[in-house]
Formats: sequence, C-alpha cells, structure tokens
Amino acid sequence: MASFDKCVNDALKANRISKGVADQILSSNNPNEAITEILGNMSRARRETAIQTVRFAQALEDMKSHPSGEYHGLISLMAKDVKNVFPSANIDMRESFYKAKYEKMFSDGLSRFKTSITPVGFKQDEEGLNKLIQAIYGETVDDPAIPKLAKDWLEVVEEMRKDFNRHGGSISKNERYLLPQKHDMGAILKAAKKFATVKEARDAWKSEVKPMLDRQLMLDDNGKTLSDAQFEDLLDYTYDTISTGGLNKIKDAPSVTGLGKKLSRKGSDRRILYFKDAKSWIAYQNKYGRGDIFTTLTDHMQTMASDVALMERFGPNPEATYKGLRAIADRDKGLTQVQKAMADAIYNVVSGKINGGELTNTSDFMQGTRNLLTASTLGKAFLSSISDIGFQAITARYNNIPAYKVLSRQLSLMNPANEADRVFATKIGLLSGVTNRVAAANRFGDVTGVDWTAKVAEGVMRASLLEPWTDMGRKAFGMEFSSVLAENFGKSIDELDPILQNRFAAYGIKADDWDVFRAQKPLQQKGVVFADMLADRGDKFHQMVLSETDYAVPTPDARVKAITTGGYGRATLAGQGVRTIMNLKSFPVTIALTHLQRALFQASGGKKYEYIGLLIATTTMFGAIALHAKDIAAGRKPRPMDNINFWVAAFAQGGGAGIFGDFLFADYNRYGQGLMSSAFGPTGELVDKTYQLTLGNGKEILAALADGETDIVDIIDDTKIANETINYVERYTPDIWQAHLIKNAFFDQLELLADPDAQAKYNRMIRKRQREYNQEYWWEPGEPLPEAAQ
Repeated sequence: MASFDKCVNDALKANRISKGVADQILSSNNPNEAITEILGNMSRARRETAIQTVRFAQALEDMKSHPSGEYHGLISLMAKDVKNVFPSANIDMRESFYKAKYEKMFSDGLSRFKTSITPVGFKQDEEGLNKLIQAIYGETVDDPAIPKLAKDWLEVVEEMRKDFNRHGGSISKNERYLLPQKHDMGAILKAAKKFATVKEARDAWKSEVKPMLDRQLMLDDNGKTLSDAQFEDLLDYTYDTISTGGLNKIKDAPSVTGLGKKLSRKGSDRRILYFKDAKSWIAYQNKYGRGDIFTTLTDHMQTMASDVALMERFGPNPEATYKGLRAIADRDKGLTQVQKAMADAIYNVVSGKINGGELTNTSDFMQGTRNLLTASTLGKAFLSSISDIGFQAITARYNNIPAYKVLSRQLSLMNPANEADRVFATKIGLLSGVTNRVAAANRFGDVTGVDWTAKVAEGVMRASLLEPWTDMGRKAFGMEFSSVLAENFGKSIDELDPILQNRFAAYGIKADDWDVFRAQKPLQQKGVVFADMLADRGDKFHQMVLSETDYAVPTPDARVKAITTGGYGRATLAGQGVRTIMNLKSFPVTIALTHLQRALFQASGGKKYEYIGLLIATTTMFGAIALHAKDIAAGRKPRPMDNINFWVAAFAQGGGAGIFGDFLFADYNRYGQGLMSSAFGPTGELVDKTYQLTLGNGKEILAALADGETDIVDIIDDTKIANETINYVERYTPDIWQAHLIKNAFFDQLELLADPDAQAKYNRMIRKRQREYNQEYWWEPGEPLPEAAQ
C-alpha cells in the first residue's frame, strides 16, 4: 500500500484533500468503501479530487505489482494480461461486466425488440418500439407486456446513472430523463443545405425543436428554470455541437451562462434536451437521430458501460491517470517507442478515442466500403469457423469443462425455438449478442455503423450462420463454465479440482471471494444449475468466464483492436489507412494474442509443447473438416487427404499457423494480385479491379483510337470490358455459402454469353485443380446445373 499512501499524502500536502478525508481513507481497510462514505458531504470538485486520488493510487500500485514489470502492468490495467499472471480487473473486461449487468436488467426487452432477418429483409417491431417509448413517457398503451418493459428500461437508466456517479460522474437525478438522444450530424447537415447561412439553418432547427421540448425540465446549475436568453444560448450551443461534431467545444465559443460546467461534465448534447412527450421524442429521433430506436437504446447502454468501466479504474479524469501512469513507467523503466505506441493505442481503444476524428464523411464512406467487402467476402466464413470447435475443446480441457457439453449446448442454442435459453444466458451475466451489430464479422475485420451497408453485412453474417454460430458458441461455453461453478458451490476452495483452483488463482479469486459468491442460490434452467455471475462478489468470476470465452471462440479484445486500428480515430486519415490495411486480418492476430501467447507462457517447457501440440493437432483436424466443407460448397469433391499439401492447408485453415497463415495461405494472395491487392487486402483488390474496369479500359480504348482503329465495337470487344464487368459484379455481390453455387452458375452463364474464351478458361481451372490437388468437380464451372441434375 506504499504507493497508495504516498499518493494520498501528496494530495494532502497539495491541499487537494483535507486531513480528515486523508485520515479516513488511509485508516480504512477498503479505500473504496471509505470514499463512498464521505462523498455525500463533499462538493463536486473535492469529491472528484478524492476519487481521482484513490483511483490513481490503486492503479499505480497494481501497475507496479505486475511480475513482468510496469509496462505489462500498465497494459494489463486496460486489457487482459496475456501472461495470465496479473489478476487485477482491466477496463476492457469491466466494460463487459457493466454491459452484461445492464443487458440482464433489460433482457426481456432485448429479446422482444431485437432485429430479425426475413427473406425480404430486416424486420423490426417498430409499432412495439413506439409503444415502448409511449409507456416510458407514462402514456397508456394497449399492449399489456409493454409497461413492464418500460419499467425495466427506466430501472436500467437509473442504475447506469448510479454506477456513473459512484465512480466519479456527476449526473443529477432527474425523474424526467427517460431516453438518450443520439443526434445524427449527417441529418443535421443535410437539412442545413437548404439555407444560405449557418445562422439560418440553426434558426430553422431551433424553430422545429422548440415546440417538442419541455422547458420546465431544462434547468441551470442552480436548479432554476432557464431564462429566455439561456434557453436560446443552450439551443445554439447544442446545434453547433452536433453540426460540428463537437469542434465548437475546442474553439473560443462563448459558454452558456449558468450551464458551462454542466455541459462539460455531463455530456451536454445527451442530457440537456428534454422532450415533452413520446410523440416529440419519436419525431426528432426519426428525423435527426442516428439509428433506429432499438439501436439508440442499446448504444446508450454500451456507452454508459464504457464510461463507467473507464472511470472505475482510472477515475473521473482517466486521461490524466493514464498519462501519469505511463510517465512513471517510462521514468522508472524506460519505455521503448513501440511500447509507448502500443500503450497509447490500447488506451485509445478502451477510452473510445478510436471512434473520433474530423473526417466523418470520409470515414463513413470507407466504413461503408469495408462493410460491403465483408458482405461479399465472408459469406463462407461460417465454414472456416468450424475450427472453433477445436478452440472450444482446447479451452474446455484447459478449464476442466466437458467439451462435448459445450458443443451440444451450442447446437441447442442455435435452435430458433430455444429463445428462453438464450434469454436465460443473458440473465446469468453473458452478453446477449443482439446489441453488437455484426459482432461475428468483427472477428475478422472492422465492421460497424447503422446505415444500409452495415445492415447488408449483418444480413450476410446471419444468413450464412456465422453470427448465430459465433454468438451461441460464446454463450454455450459461458453457460457450461457457469454450470461448473454452480455444481461446486458445496465445496470450499481447498476442496475444488486443482485445475479450477489454478483458474481461480490466475484471476485473483481468493477463498473469501468464493465463499461469498457460492452463498447464492443457484439458478436452474431445464434441470441444470447455473451460477449468476452478476451476483455479489461475482465480478472476478465474470471476468474469468468472459476472458476464457475469448479463448474458446477467438474474439478480438482491446489489444487486437489496438493493432488493427493503430489506436487512431476512425475519422482520421491514419485511422482509415490502418483499418484498410488490416481489414479482415483480425482473426490471425487474435489467435496470436490468445492461444499462441498462452502456449508460450506455460509454466514449463513440457507444458508449452503439450499445449502447442494439442493446439496444432486439434485445430488441424477441424481445419481439415472445414476444407472439405468449403470444397463441397464450391462445387468440388473433397480433395484427397493422403498428401502433405492437404495437411499444410488444413493446418493453416484451422488457425494453427497463427498470424502468418492468413498471409501465407490466403487465396487472394496466390493468384497474381496487383501491388494494391497485396498491400491493402480486399480494399486494395477493390481499388485494383475498379481501376482496371474504368480507367484501365479507358486507356486501352484511347490507345486503340490513337492507333487508327475505328470500329468501336471491335475495340470494346478487345478490352473484354463486358466480361470484366460481369466478373466485377459477381465478385462484389453479397454472398452466402448456401447459395454460392447458384450465384456462380448464373454469372458463369452471363460470362459464356459475353466471352467466347470463357469455356476455355473454365477448362483450365478444372485441369489446374486436377493437377494440383487431384480433385474433381461435382458442379463444374460453366455448368448451369450439376452433372447429376442434367
């Protein structure tokens, strides 16, 4: 506690806290409890200083306690410790804890209103959502189930406020703060195009919004109703904040009298507009909101979970804490530039700074492009993800969980009729999955947004089964781990299986933690007992289960995101550059930072070889199954398994090759792609193909005309532009493995009509497959139907 004492005493000497406060904190066995007791009697500034002091002291002590040094301690405060020797809570996992907590409270609402996919597109219960908003505003609705869901939502809002304030926030209780407002800068700017000046656009927005607001609820810092001048200033400030993406906050803009501190401390544009009724909120949301109602609610839960987790570890001024810790680590040990950059990138991930930047239009365009590339590239990724069974088996064995139970539960959860089981998983603390759009796709690349491109990517991920496979795999592993915990509630920690004791030790779980946690009454679902990981003292158990789930179903964490984004803001040139280069490369990075790291940090050489051997054998076996599935889906008979080339491919396919497998064995790097394709992956390939189709063909046509050729039809035929257009459209049409062959057959027939040499090309493909893999087709390229159906 030496570093903790020093920080408190330093704060006392600097007159940032009083001697009484310092004595009360230092004499307590639990600084968190001590600070909670004295918060109510402090002013906001003194309260924030006290919390900041405690959080910094705790973080400093934890950072210095890491066995591998302060740099690893700093990183492990923010993301999980790859060496598995640092049990302290990290921001990344704490965010998941709070998100799971809020999802549990609103689990029935998430189940009722989640977006579903139908043969004609996305389906959302818009009528039910509108009724939910009405019930939240206290209005009468004709659906008897809605008022309970509205009550659940209001309880979540209040719980989020309490958590936020407990860890240093300053949100006053207001019974009429019912719903967030998520403003869409694009919608605001689109409406502004009708006007000649910013003032005219702002005045038009204000005239539209004023009748929707309840001025009696919009108060200044002293709790008084805003004057007319303050009200006008507030709306001006809000409009400028939304329309500039917050840039007005860093300029010398005049503050709003009586509201300056409130705006800066509380996130003004989220909590200062109070709509008078449901109709007004819905009208504003539909015109100026970003995303549908359901996404607005779930994004608010995500944002609050992130803010609470960040303050819990780094205090009310988290950036100051981070910079102070990094400076101390650099002073004491001397950090390299690479270490500094990695630490900064991870902080930017957990703090949300990677979502910032000024080039919003550029980032939206680039993100939309990547979303569409995901839709056209990952339609068969589910078949590759068969190798998840191998990772599940390895992680289950590592934690002494029956692997067959995990797979059995995963398949059961994928049954559409088992919604009750999926909701139950959320109620024991597992993330619902419905609040992360295209979460499955993010295992491979950076996919986000609320526009139509994100919905197309989401549709492909769901229809191809990758999303339910991923989500249910995570739930299944978490449920089985929870069940193992519940089955052992009758044992003291010394009586537990040694493997489970080792897991507890790795995550800092001590005897008193276990005794409090196991005192709960187990939950039951279909005759099986489960532990509620959100119960008293359940936070360490929650972190353990979710961390191990990231191994069972490899999913990017803050470390991986730091690498694939560089830590740069989404709306910056550097951020878009890194995201473009790393697009669809998250999975091998994840494998490298999970299973390969775990293997390297085993306690002995024998354990290292055992883990690596098991990893290679298991994932290669399931990689072989995935190869056969992909062959069948591509119209080929499964390739022979009696040669080294097959097993090398199976090794890479299963993930055993780690980060290098993606680059050594990926199909799109094997067939003479250009420099852009090789350097920038699918996005570079898109640029290459677009250039060749447009400017490339244009140059050929101009060159032919310059050489004196006059028959434009012959010139166009020579460029093969019709054939290239068909191939281009085929390549970038969203695809799923179930319909891949039908799509191929359709475009093959178009190509045969447009290119007399197409059949020769198909014959070369068939011979090449035979020569290199001794493999035949059951549906040959160019055939309208498979041979068996002709």
